[in-house]
Amino acid sequence: MTIHSAIGRPSERRCVPVGVRSRLAGVALIAYDSLIRPRMLNWGATLEEQRERLPGDEVIEPVMTHNTRALTIDVCPESVWPWLVQIGDRRAGFYSYDWIESYLFPGMVHRVDGKRSAVRIHPELQDLHVGDRIDTASIGKFQIGRPVTILEQNEALVIGSWAFILRPVQEDRTRLLVRERDAGWLKYAAPRRSGLLRTIGSLVDYLIGEPLHFTMVRKMMLGVKERAEATQNSGK
Repeated sequence: MTIHSAIGRPSERRCVPVGVRSRLAGVALIAYDSLIRPRMLNWGATLEEQRERLPGDEVIEPVMTHNTRALTIDVCPESVWPWLVQIGDRRAGFYSYDWIESYLFPGMVHRVDGKRSAVRIHPELQDLHVGDRIDTASIGKFQIGRPVTILEQNEALVIGSWAFILRPVQEDRTRLLVRERDAGWLKYAAPRRSGLLRTIGSLVDYLIGEPLHFTMVRKMMLGVKERAEATQNSGK
């Protein structure tokens, strides 16, 4: 038996036709858009939570998405609030995947505890007021962030159009809602006159930006839950 007879001639090797691959890609995209993406954008939130009006909804911006994510934390709102008000660059960090932030944005995210997000409440970071700026990243004097627009102790923290809402559930549980009115990232960074660049930016936002952002926000919410519950259980 020759080598060619054992593995087949090059012309006889199986390959998936371009048309079939295109159809499979189309089916995968439809499945992502109709099944995966809606759950990703509104992870953990009930239909009622997605539809109800929350603090910060009066902010009007050209938005790409308007979504709400939620989870339940087994402590009262007063025990969750200190963790929320200290988030930010050059503050407590974001309780998410610190290594991803450091890899994607080297030298741009700074945390009071060093390379990792804070694992304790910092009293010096608790004095927050409407108008104070919370940054997501910075390089020297260049800062990326928004001012606090709404601050209702133990109830609502809105940074620009990014809302963190605490709702008491029974006596010792809290529903944390995070609502975002996101205009996208790369799309609006492109010049308005450049339809091609905006289209490419929209595709990158849609296929890469949104899943990555969801991954980071979900971990942040879980990070708040983990820290608040651990502090409560330790009696601190």
